[in-house]
Amino acid sequence: MSVVPQLADVLSRLEEVLAAEGRAALCQIVRVEGSTPGKPGWKLLVAAGGATFGNLGGGAFEALVAADARAKLEENDPGAEVKRYYLTEEAVKGEATGMVCGGMAEVFLEVLSARPLLVICGGGPVGQAVAEGGVLCGFEPLVADDRPEFRRPELFPEGTLFAAVERDYGADFLAPWAGRELLVAVVSRCWETDLEALSSILRQRPPRLRYLGLMGSRRKVERVRRELAARGLDPDAAGVPLTAPIGLPIGGDSPGEIAVSILAQIVQARNRAAAESAAARAPRPTAVRSTGG
Repeated sequence: MSVVPQLADVLSRLEEVLAAEGRAALCQIVRVEGSTPGKPGWKLLVAAGGATFGNLGGGAFEALVAADARAKLEENDPGAEVKRYYLTEEAVKGEATGMVCGGMAEVFLEVLSARPLLVICGGGPVGQAVAEGGVLCGFEPLVADDRPEFRRPELFPEGTLFAAVERDYGADFLAPWAGRELLVAVVSRCWETDLEALSSILRQRPPRLRYLGLMGSRRKVERVRRELAARGLDPDAAGVPLTAPIGLPIGGDSPGEIAVSILAQIVQARNRAAAESAAARAPRPTAVRSTGG
């Protein structure tokens, strides 16, 4: 049997997985009866990409738990639950594993998510203000800029991530965080770098992109849209529509005021999507048929 990892090992790996993939399922045996290969407290970590770390005792039982965890990771808003597995060929209740140990194990399954990654293309004054406010909103800032002087850590909140890009954003700069929930604000210094940043994001098609916004006048936005179309790129086909001009119309034109308008719109969009998702999952009432009297 494999060595059972210590809690610190599991938590360390969990932190790595969340940073790279954004989501992971943690499975822990909480109760057993009879003969079982795993014991209470044993843990299995299942990454969003499918990889596993830890040990529940191996065999068909562990494989079934891992499969259930992967299915939970596919859900939009998975809730935690305790599932019962019978280590028998058949089960009246719970999951039968096909094993012959004869025991039963209850496993707590929980999906853990990293903070949403707030991708800020442009490290100028507006980008700096968006990063500061984004931390207050519970986001993790990632600043992408081709100019080293606008990627200096002292300009941004502690813990800000940085992506050194070329002016044409030619590399897949989001690759290290491809599995994360991404909120993207394009607020670079000119329409050319805005265009390159958007082109790169649309080419990469991050699977969990939740917001994409572009700062600028309506005239600038229209020009960027035309240039994207000339490249065969549809800014509204990235999973979410391009929001441009970015931000809620609250007035004000200082970097701080612009940042407030941008972050308010991002929070609004996330909360609206969450509410719509919850409404779609809510059970619908069934009609009650009267038999008369």
